[in-house]
Amino acid sequence: MAHSNEQQDRIHRLIDQVLREQPLRRAPSTLQSRVFTELSRRSSMPWWRKSFGSWPLAARAAFLIASYGFIEFALAGVMWLMAALRAIPFEAALNPAVTWIHAGSSLISEAGKTSALVFHAIPQPWLYGAIASGIVLYVALFGIVATAYRVLYSPR
Repeated sequence: MAHSNEQQDRIHRLIDQVLREQPLRRAPSTLQSRVFTELSRRSSMPWWRKSFGSWPLAARAAFLIASYGFIEFALAGVMWLMAALRAIPFEAALNPAVTWIHAGSSLISEAGKTSALVFHAIPQPWLYGAIASGIVLYVALFGIVATAYRVLYSPR
């Protein structure tokens, strides 16, 4: 094990030495000019176009205070709207809608009760037969579709 570590260290030192002896390469002139152009463009940008961390301290503080004020204003508006809506008697305005909703829910409830009665009236062997035949038909449909796909789209 120590022999393996010594050998690995020697290989690492050899690779390090070979890499340090390599001459430095210069960047292509087009890349260098593009980088310098971008750096000068970024340095000439106004402070409000830069990231928030590079803003002056006074501007950051003013922004945070204004943001807090806008949040307070929005919450006060929502609270005022909720108080105004509580004062409006919605029962009279919503009465037709509530009647329709109640009628629809009772219709769905009665349909569910009727289907449950019909379902319980069917003998169990018939239900099992219907489920088994549905599975067989599904498998047959899958086989037909797979065969049709193979016939129509397989390379000849």
